[in-house]
Amino acid sequence: MRTHNYLTSIQDDTWEDLKRIKQLDGRSFNSLINEGLRLVRDAKMQELSQRRKTRESLANATGW
Repeated sequence: MRTHNYLTSIQDDTWEDLKRIKQLDGRSFNSLINEGLRLVRDAKMQELSQRRKTRESLANATGW
């Protein structure tokens, strides 16, 4: 599997929360960050799909 290295800035309060979660969960920062990215991706894909369905429903209802 290919990886992509990306340098980023993380707000201090978010980093502190992530350190606590890491301590409780025992997983690496990389694992936690990748899981978060997958959750964001899945939520955005769901949102886009819902928008498309709504747009199609409105178009069908109005005949546009």
